[in-house]
Amino acid sequence: MKSTADKLVDDYLQRLERELAGFPRARRRELVEEISLHIAEARAQLETENEAAIRTLLDRLGDPADIAAEAGGRAETAARPRGSGWDVVALILLLIGGVIVPVIGWLVGVLILWASATWTTAEKLVGTLVVPFGLALPAFLITIGVSAHGESCSGGPGGPTICTHEGHLAPLLTTIVTVALILASIGSVVFLARRRSQTVGLT
Repeated sequence: MKSTADKLVDDYLQRLERELAGFPRARRRELVEEISLHIAEARAQLETENEAAIRTLLDRLGDPADIAAEAGGRAETAARPRGSGWDVVALILLLIGGVIVPVIGWLVGVLILWASATWTTAEKLVGTLVVPFGLALPAFLITIGVSAHGESCSGGPGGPTICTHEGHLAPLLTTIVTVALILASIGSVVFLARRRSQTVGLT
């Protein structure tokens, strides 16, 4: 028949196992065995083993939920290794790669971004979709807007020449969209840079 001390330990380990339910089976077994061994070693050093002593021992170990949370945090940090210099290259190319080498420069940046282990999938989607081609897209819109702006004249030989001026609405909308795209492009790269900095700080 199990003693009260044994029951307390069994209850503690069962709680720990429940808290670790989301872990892979092998990792869960490893953690439970590690804590179980630690408890056994601590019990062996007790001068008197009674219910109060065991409760104190388990309290010092910490709540099973806290142990599981700490183990999960270590696993998440290990899954995101320190960034490399290629991360910086990716950020540069995402922003201005399309300007330096149209389309291809930006695509190279995207490939480096997705090959990196620094960012999560969600963060990589931000870098890819906000804004596609980086500053190349607003630069293209600026070029189109400049070439389209002005006056147009028509008239046959010997006849009157009629000139019409474009309205100001289209250039204004183009300017607003262009500024928004520039801010979004820079913002997405700043976001990725900050996430990279946080990741490096964790490792």
